[in-house]
Amino acid sequence: MVGRHLAEPHRFIVFTDRPEPGRFGPPASDHQQLEVRDLQGGGLQGYFGKLRLFDQALTGRDPFLFLDTTLVIRASLDPLVQRGRSSIASVIGVRDWNYPILNSSVLWCRPDAYTQAVWTSWQDGRYGDQSFPGDQNFIFEVFRQQAPAALAYWPKGWVSSYKALRKLAARDPLAAQQQLEASCILKFHGRPKPEEVLHPWRHPRRTVLRHPLQPRLWGYLAEEIRTHWH
Repeated sequence: MVGRHLAEPHRFIVFTDRPEPGRFGPPASDHQQLEVRDLQGGGLQGYFGKLRLFDQALTGRDPFLFLDTTLVIRASLDPLVQRGRSSIASVIGVRDWNYPILNSSVLWCRPDAYTQAVWTSWQDGRYGDQSFPGDQNFIFEVFRQQAPAALAYWPKGWVSSYKALRKLAARDPLAAQQQLEASCILKFHGRPKPEEVLHPWRHPRRTVLRHPLQPRLWGYLAEEIRTHWH
C-alpha cells in the first residue's frame, strides 16, 4: 500500500518483535527498499514495544512516518509527508476517537530531545507510580508534562476510524461515504480487523451480531479493503 501511495523513493522499515529470517518477503516495487529491525529489548511487551520508536539508537535521527499494520491506505500519503516536513512539531499523530489523548496508529516522528524523552522516561521509570493502559497513553503523558508544544495532530478526517464510520453509516450512509472519501487512511482500532470484515460469517461476534438487523453493515467497506489492502 505504501508503494502504491507514495511516489517518492523511500525506505520501508518493519519494526517487529518477531524478526525471524524469511518472515517478511521482498517489497512489491523496485523503488522500495525493505529493512527489518528487532523491536525487542527494554522489557517491553505488546503495544508498549512501540515506545522503542522513540529510541534513536534503534531508529536513527532521520524523520519518519510510522504506520500501524491494522490500517488501509486508500489515497496518497504525500499530504502526510509534506505536513510532517513542514511542521516544527516533534511528533504528529491522530486525535483519538474515544479519549482526549494521542492515538499512535499514524505518527510523524522527528527524532530530537523531546521524542527521546519518551524512551528515557520509560527507562528511568519516571512515571512508575502511574498506570497506563497502552503505549499512546504513556507517549501522550510525556509530551503533556514535558513538551506540550512539540506534539501536534493531523487535520481532522485525514485518518478515519472504521468503527466510527460504521456507526455513522448505520444512520447516515451518505455522510459516512463522504467522510471516507475525504480520508487518506482507514484505521481499524479494536475490533473488527480487516480480515474479519472480509469474512463476517467467520467472525460473527465482531460483525454480524453487532448489527443483526442491518446486513449491509456486516461486511461494511469490504470492497474498499479488497481494493486497497490486498
